[in-house]
Amino acid sequence: MNRMAELILSVAALGMLALTLQVLILQQPRQAYLQPLMIALCALGLMLSGPLVFQVFPALIDGYIAALPLAFFALLPSLYLYVQALTAPHAWQWRSVQGKHYWTQVFALALALQILSLPATDRQALFFGDPGPLHGQMLITAATFLLATLLWLVASGWYVLRISLQLRQYRRQLRRVFAADAGKRLYWLDGLLAALLLSWAYALLFFVLEERVHSRWLSAAGVILLALLLVSLLCVCALRQQPGFAELFGSATVQPLPDPAAEAETPLSTEAAKYQRSALSEEQAQRIAEKARQAVYEQALYLNPALTLYQLADHIGVPAQYLSQTLNQTLGLSFYDYINAARIKAAKQQLVQTEDSILSIAMAVGFNARSSFYKAFKASTGMTPVMYRAAQGKSVMG
Repeated sequence: MNRMAELILSVAALGMLALTLQVLILQQPRQAYLQPLMIALCALGLMLSGPLVFQVFPALIDGYIAALPLAFFALLPSLYLYVQALTAPHAWQWRSVQGKHYWTQVFALALALQILSLPATDRQALFFGDPGPLHGQMLITAATFLLATLLWLVASGWYVLRISLQLRQYRRQLRRVFAADAGKRLYWLDGLLAALLLSWAYALLFFVLEERVHSRWLSAAGVILLALLLVSLLCVCALRQQPGFAELFGSATVQPLPDPAAEAETPLSTEAAKYQRSALSEEQAQRIAEKARQAVYEQALYLNPALTLYQLADHIGVPAQYLSQTLNQTLGLSFYDYINAARIKAAKQQLVQTEDSILSIAMAVGFNARSSFYKAFKASTGMTPVMYRAAQGKSVMG
């Protein structure tokens, strides 16, 4: 029964991967950022094909075992490059320098060749039986396998950390460029990393305790089920996800902005040193701040739900880097917070002066989602819009 469950789950995951890859192949010529994702999906497909190989195509078992190191070592670098592609400020393209992330494939390939060169009886004993005292080529293969496992653990942990740091920096940058970041925050990738770590931990427990603990909650089918959930999350979300800065691609006015928070982590950084290469004086910063105030508050540019830093900079006739510096260094606000402060101010007036619904007010002042409005309003006032309206003596309307 368990073997049948393993096979069904494996086929379901492979079917989902095949359909997703088919869609991505059609999109890939126009969207290069999908290339590392496709490599990651292929690696997952190879990992999850085990039950199908063992139960339906046993002649492929030796090749499958030899190919597994290649898949394991390709997964995290590919996911990292995919995250880089989604968070890049410009359209991502594959470059030869990115091949350095696959250097471990040399080690994986050496291990694969060692596995294939083992005599069939030794290979069977090493991976599926009791190998007894190790000697000769079996000893070399076992030692290489152990080293490969340790290398994979270190490399995987390093890439998980790199992905987390990349997402953290990206989300800071979003708030410096966009007034609305719904659909761009990539929180599903945090869930994907958590699911990946959970599935690995469960698999490790299963392989370590398989012979000692007999429980229906600890089985090979459970390992594949977790992997199926991981694949489902990746496939469903990746098919809908566009790069966060995609709407700015191709714009000649868009230039990379310095990240004050990232620079603050360096030994030389102080508030004045964050923009030490900038020629912007305090007097100029004050003039830019006044121009921004007039444009946002008096000309009501905050009403544009899709307003960006570059659009505001172009409107007031200053470089985007100078505007960003003014907001961050002089006013102590990100672009996101600055624009939403104007929206919250307008929303407060409407909550008190009108009987319009909360959703209508949110849309009227420039928010493009009710959830974003609630989150920003509570962060600013400490109350929900409903509580604020009630506190002002107005009737509550949803």
